[in-house]
Amino acid sequence: MRLGPVRRKRPPLPVPPALSAALRRSAVARATFAAFSPSQRRDDAEWIGEAKTDATRDKRTATAVSWIAAGRTRNWKYERPR
Repeated sequence: MRLGPVRRKRPPLPVPPALSAALRRSAVARATFAAFSPSQRRDDAEWIGEAKTDATRDKRTATAVSWIAAGRTRNWKYERPR
């Protein structure tokens, strides 16, 4: 009998406080972010969390929320049109 790999559930995704606060202010962005796949949510959260300065973090947060509200993922420019 052959057993496959054991898959463990990942811990919940840590969302940066700046992104959480911005999503609370925009109902459309919050609903769209919740509908994203876990990898898409992780991509946005990591991109904002990797910022070294507060100015960069604020700029990335504003950009991410505008893209999320428009239904776009972080790499929307490189996706095939649907």
